Amino acid sequence: MIVPEPAPDDVPYNDPITRSVDPGQQLIVTFEPTQQVTEFVLPTLAVSKHPSSSYEVWRDGEKVYGPAPIPPTDIDDLTATWLPARRFSTKLRIIVRNLSDATTRRYSIQPIGWEVTGR
Repeated sequence: MIVPEPAPDDVPYNDPITRSVDPGQQLIVTFEPTQQVTEFVLPTLAVSKHPSSSYEVWRDGEKVYGPAPIPPTDIDDLTATWLPARRFSTKLRIIVRNLSDATTRRYSIQPIGWEVTGR
């Protein structure tokens, strides 16, 4: 169950990306609404889980998660991360750090939610 539920005319959003991150480096990914909307609802944010990693989530310039040694949810789980869902209006920024000193890692980041249409 997702809280709140999307309205029938809301626009679904699921835009995964995958990048390699060298030892000691970080990946910063920013997601922005694509519609002319005032609100984006994000119940699920999945990121690849690796040892010796750090995960941070920012929405509209406010830190809402981390830094933490585990992601909000693992990419293989895809469970709801926040109940009620987090909301943002301008941007969602995810920072993943590879804290390993010897291993390049592939991280996938998958925000799943919807853009609220005018009501």
